[in-house]
Amino acid sequence: MFNIDIPFTVKKIPAKTVVGISRRTSNADGRSIKDIPATWTDFLQQNAHAKIKSRAIPPTMYAVYSDYESDWMGEYAYMIGCGVTRAGTVPEGMEVRKIPAQTYVVFNAKGQMPDEVLAIWSLIWLSELPRTYTYDFEVYDKRFTHPKQKEVDICIAVDPKKMKGAKQPTQ
Repeated sequence: MFNIDIPFTVKKIPAKTVVGISRRTSNADGRSIKDIPATWTDFLQQNAHAKIKSRAIPPTMYAVYSDYESDWMGEYAYMIGCGVTRAGTVPEGMEVRKIPAQTYVVFNAKGQMPDEVLAIWSLIWLSELPRTYTYDFEVYDKRFTHPKQKEVDICIAVDPKKMKGAKQPTQ
């Protein structure tokens, strides 16, 4: 139905607040190939997680895609940050993303990172999923720290009315 041949679930995910480092990028002109790893590098080198107050327990990092200009080929904001219980005072050079409760198609990337995440995104871009282009995000929780089998959830905001009757691909 949505020409995606990998397992996914459709679920409503509660609102989340994320504080982190963000930059504008684009897939169309190839900037994202440099900007996304550079955002990770900035976050890690600045030890940004330690500066973020009110981090949620258990600690979870998010890569948030938001403020879409149009679709996946337009500009968007990319953020690496930590889930927080409240935004409070935001450290200098950081921003807040308040992700509303929405319906998402959730994919689970397992294995070699970032290759598995990139492979799923490539399928998403070519799919006919009824994306809303509001907030999409990747979840980097304790499963990502596993030494041999890392896992990341990729959550894509979709129009729930257009997902009615969506079938899981056959295994």
